[in-house]
Amino acid sequence: MSEARIEAFKQLLEQEPNDTMLLFSLGNEYFQLGKVSEAIAYFEKVLDIDPEYAAVYVHLARAYEQMKQPQMVRQTLERGWGPAERSGDKNLIAQVEEIWKRLPEMSSDSA
Repeated sequence: MSEARIEAFKQLLEQEPNDTMLLFSLGNEYFQLGKVSEAIAYFEKVLDIDPEYAAVYVHLARAYEQMKQPQMVRQTLERGWGPAERSGDKNLIAQVEEIWKRLPEMSSDSA
């Protein structure tokens, strides 16, 4: 999780600009560095390319949660519920449900 890794992902993306795994990985690096706005941009790009990439919805919802944007968290979870269910990944579904349960707290914090 470093600037060097970010540069490496960017170089790889020059060759494969629509590689969703690279885009997701770059978004995750930014998120880990606390650069949440940059992370959101890459997570959204992944979903523009592949709206069924279910794991990205969890990361995107967490990023919006850190940005204190409960409405965007809600929209992200609503968009991601179908892909999460279709993935059959019980852990992923549990993560979506966990974030969903925190929504009332987020909403009251931002009020």
